[in-house]
Amino acid sequence: VYVPRLDDSYSRTFERCSTDTFQIYGPCTYQICYLYLYRSGYDGWKPESVTVYSYSYPPVTFYYNTFIPSGTWYGFNYCGGYLASSAAV
Repeated sequence: VYVPRLDDSYSRTFERCSTDTFQIYGPCTYQICYLYLYRSGYDGWKPESVTVYSYSYPPVTFYYNTFIPSGTWYGFNYCGGYLASSAAV
């Protein structure tokens, strides 16, 4: 599921030391095994982790704890076994 924009300057999402929760709906999927984030702009963003909850599967957590590079998709793909974090265009 692709969500074009989650940030909102009025709601103060993605602020330092905050926890942000979003409900995102999409087509039925299999168990989540990959997650990529995209950042644009001048300020840095260092998410600690992202946890995805699903109706049919246990939650899965992706641990980032690194700055997300600007202008590229950055994340994890565990679908074929363990893979280190990688960038995808």
